[in-house]
Amino acid sequence: MVNRKAILFWLIGSVCVFFSSLILGNIQPEVLGATTESVILAYIIGFILIMLGGMFWISTAVVELEE
Repeated sequence: MVNRKAILFWLIGSVCVFFSSLILGNIQPEVLGATTESVILAYIIGFILIMLGGMFWISTAVVELEE
């Protein structure tokens, strides 16, 4: 039987990690108009998205382990 919750958590985690890699891969502090605060905020948002994606993946593993 297909566990829809596990699939949904896996997809949400993948989307979070994808967007965090987009954000963190394009940070360029030397670009004109980039302030220190905006660069730090981008790092924080990317880090939070990676942690959130990992949380969803761990939740998927727990759901699969319980079955």
